[in-house]
Amino acid sequence: MSDKDKSAAERSDVVVINNPALEAAIAQTLEERQATVPPEQRAERSARAMDDDAFYLRKKYAENRKSDPNGYERIIGESDLLSINFLDRGRRAADAVCRIKLPVEGGEAYGTGFLIGPRLLITNNHVLSSPAEAAQAEAEFNYEHDIDGVMRRAVQYNLDPGQLFYTSTELDITLVAVAPMSDYGVPIERYGWLPLLPLKGKSVDGEWISIIQHPGGTAKQIAIHASQIIKLDPKKVPGVSESVTESFIHYTTDTEPGSSGSPVLNDQWQVVAIHHKAVQAPRKPRDEGEIRWLANEGVRVSAIFNHLESKRFESEDARAALDRLSRAMGFAPISVQVVQDGVTKPGEGEATEQFAPFKADHWRAEGLGYDPNFLSTKLPLDPIYAGLLKRGFVAPLLDGSGHELKYWHFSSLVHEKRRFPLMTVVNIDGNLLKHPGKRKDTWRQDARLDPKYQPDDAFYVRTLAQEKVFFSRGHLVRLLDPCWGANHGESRRGMEDSFHFTNAAPQHQTYNDIDWGNLEDYILDKAQTSEKRLTVFTGPIFRDSDPLYGLKRKGGPWRIPLSFWKIAVLQKTEDQIAAAAFIIGQTEYVRALYEARVFSGLKPYTVDELRSRKIQTTIEAVEEATGLDFSALHPFDAHGSLESTRQTRWFDGLDDVMI
Repeated sequence: MSDKDKSAAERSDVVVINNPALEAAIAQTLEERQATVPPEQRAERSARAMDDDAFYLRKKYAENRKSDPNGYERIIGESDLLSINFLDRGRRAADAVCRIKLPVEGGEAYGTGFLIGPRLLITNNHVLSSPAEAAQAEAEFNYEHDIDGVMRRAVQYNLDPGQLFYTSTELDITLVAVAPMSDYGVPIERYGWLPLLPLKGKSVDGEWISIIQHPGGTAKQIAIHASQIIKLDPKKVPGVSESVTESFIHYTTDTEPGSSGSPVLNDQWQVVAIHHKAVQAPRKPRDEGEIRWLANEGVRVSAIFNHLESKRFESEDARAALDRLSRAMGFAPISVQVVQDGVTKPGEGEATEQFAPFKADHWRAEGLGYDPNFLSTKLPLDPIYAGLLKRGFVAPLLDGSGHELKYWHFSSLVHEKRRFPLMTVVNIDGNLLKHPGKRKDTWRQDARLDPKYQPDDAFYVRTLAQEKVFFSRGHLVRLLDPCWGANHGESRRGMEDSFHFTNAAPQHQTYNDIDWGNLEDYILDKAQTSEKRLTVFTGPIFRDSDPLYGLKRKGGPWRIPLSFWKIAVLQKTEDQIAAAAFIIGQTEYVRALYEARVFSGLKPYTVDELRSRKIQTTIEAVEEATGLDFSALHPFDAHGSLESTRQTRWFDGLDDVMI
């Protein structure tokens, strides 16, 4: 916030960091190197940039040389030349930035904000700290000078905190919905938005950045290449925690700090951070006189996403904000409830009768468990999860016989810490597939595994707690996959065994039916129509950042995986197999956006194109995400064997899948 008449040292839009260790670290860093150096002395800055861990990633965000011949050189500080379209793109980015005006006692206070998605505005918590403040505030767009230096007519929009309001004092951010129309009927869509890309690597140490702002509540201004990133190594900075460097980014500043809530942007006009604080120069207790500003601090985009994801199932507003951020990048949001004709779809948190566990006799039948000799190449199970077993991540069976839960034509391993399946694997004989008949949801726990390692209906049924989010019991081994054999009874047995909680992971119904279900249908059809044999490995991707859910439910809280992987291994010829790996989930969609260069040149795919696209990746990418070892399949990876460094491949339709 700021009052126009106050001096820079007193302005209320400057929140001063009170962290002597951080102030000293930045001062020392700036003393060791010059922020601006002449061309003949730039070798040191280039070396510093290339030593940055984010350098390789940052290169991929730059334009190709045809569009911007000097982009790479600018990153490492060897060139100041900009393509002329830099100005046009900056003009377009500036449209989404607005002045926030809040009535206060004795006048008005101001801040900066910008649109990051459909009708979604972001600013600082210290600009708008409560729904009551947001309800009184206005977002003013177009408050700027035109080409002739004449003030344009500002366009005011009310904020709508009743629809969405989320704030965090920890990160100093506030996200709030904006009214769809201005006071004079101008749609908010006219100003576009600056999509937030939640991956690291959008800037490197020493790189120039630009800031679009309303300093002191005045007309819109821009500081082009007026600040440089200052990367602090937490190992070398005593007193500054790693959480500070992970959540915030620091950059040099001129004599007047930028306005709170301004976007901090790299050369591709991608948002690097949200400006929020000024760092003052170190002062002794008795120092007097005007404050000297040393640097600025911004909230990292990746930190904002991580924070919202961690609150996804605790806060309805956090979830709504994530949905709008997804739409801003062209993705249909993960739905938490599917209603058709006013009726919630079955399976979405519906109560079903939980059946008693099968007795010991049920597990004495022949044909139980995954068969490693099912295909022409032997694929033993133990080496795949050996690394995770050593780390204590695989739940043991009660009788001490091992860790593998064997079912009809498939097996399951359960994650001891997360209490959902770590991995399932099923053999499918396309020549012997038989429809098992009418589906019957006979969900049950497995008596061979301690109940503390597996959920039950107390986790899935929505009426057993008050959360507004509830999950489907998502089959990992699909209901129809193990339904094959010599007769209908064997097919029916495969379906019954698939209804174990040790074969289920929490999935949103839309995701389960469409994204995941379409891929499962394709893989099963591949085996059935060609009458071939197929082995399918499946599981969740467990991350420490997965959101919590179900604090009041039995066994809660639980961490919910947001992405899932699948590796299909097909017997293509009598003696040759082929494998294909897939990762499907919201987090991986965003990662693939980056790898597929969707944002190159700020020319994203259309919303329809992105919604129809899925991801095929390499087996090594699945290994990296899960800690499992599929090295036996590397020679047969249909995608990994391509002569390309690209790790992600989009496919529009299932016919595009390579296997």
